[in-house]
Amino acid sequence: MSIPFKRHRFTNGLRLVVHEDPITPLASCFICYFVGSRDENPNQTGLAHLLEHYMFCGSKNIPEYDVPLDKVGAQNNAYTSDDVTCYYITLPANNIETAFWLESDRMLELAFRKKELEVQKNVVIEEFKEHFLNKPYGDMWMLFNDAVFERHPYQWLPIGKEVSHIETVNMEIIKAFYHNYYAPQNAVIAIAGNVRFEEIVMLVDKWFGAIPKRGHIERNMPQELLQIAPKKIEVSRQVPYDMLLKGWKMCGRLDPEFYALDLLSDMLGTGKSSFLHQELVEKKHLFTDISASITATFDPGVFLISGRPADGVSLQKANDALDKYLYSFLKNAKTEHALQKVKNNVESILLKNEIKIEDRASTLALSETFHSVERFQDDKEHYFNVDENQFVEIFKSTIVPTNETTLFYQSVEK
Repeated sequence: MSIPFKRHRFTNGLRLVVHEDPITPLASCFICYFVGSRDENPNQTGLAHLLEHYMFCGSKNIPEYDVPLDKVGAQNNAYTSDDVTCYYITLPANNIETAFWLESDRMLELAFRKKELEVQKNVVIEEFKEHFLNKPYGDMWMLFNDAVFERHPYQWLPIGKEVSHIETVNMEIIKAFYHNYYAPQNAVIAIAGNVRFEEIVMLVDKWFGAIPKRGHIERNMPQELLQIAPKKIEVSRQVPYDMLLKGWKMCGRLDPEFYALDLLSDMLGTGKSSFLHQELVEKKHLFTDISASITATFDPGVFLISGRPADGVSLQKANDALDKYLYSFLKNAKTEHALQKVKNNVESILLKNEIKIEDRASTLALSETFHSVERFQDDKEHYFNVDENQFVEIFKSTIVPTNETTLFYQSVEK
């Protein structure tokens, strides 16, 4: 990462990262709270995502969030992940103070109107039903995560474990979650665009500096026990075709081994030239498509392979062929050229992430939230320093049968 930046930390713990770009007429404000679904109680899940929705229902001094942004031609949105909740606004640079005015009031105090809370609860419940209960394959990842993680909160998705958890949320619950996590010491603001660092520091201090620290965050995440035997779950659903999903527990985003595993996922299952596609789709016609990926979470996550077996190929046959190829991969595959190819692809992706100011602001905010911008500045070098010996050792220690979780998601006729 080669995004020049300057940093300032305020007395209330709020961190500010600024990237100056005098060429663009725009500025992007990206505020990231270090709270996600992993911070939820297993008996009250979906809170982080629900609160993301509720943040747009007005704050203490501003009843309607979107109206001022429409007046200055701004674009905004938000998202919740396992680890973070982020809000972003892109607008003309000379209107940057509008973003500070709105976001500081949301950080200071929400309006906490019961009617709006009930509306957003219903919105989230409908989203849950539409995308995870009634949609084909909607519960696939819910079932898989629940099988992989026995103790860690990554066991559930940001939408939550079940609808009843959203239905039972009351104002006291949402207030407590908000006041504990939506605090300045738990937030990072990244600004990228046609701005000056000194002016931004003064403006952020003006709007956010007086917001007091609050809450008390103790993260004692339950650690997963070492998996000593493979897991397998089978479900039948009224869906168009079978799906196979496999995963192996892996390290978190800050672990040195992350880079080799990221490259491995690209090598095995990204694009039509990947090893899995060439072997199991093009050569043996056992799958119609297959891909590999990683979760890239703060805490230890999952190395994933998902695929759709070809017509007439059973899930068991597809799985056996995948296992046979995968566990003999190091003996038969010539990885040197492929390793360099995926390194080059990663370099291209890293460069693309620096083109738009929105992406620059996002990169800076997430890097600072997870650790620090400096921690991720050498990502390219870390990827390029992965050699075949390291690659082989990490493969052998991660992609092993005892660490494997498999989901057979079988299609049944109506």
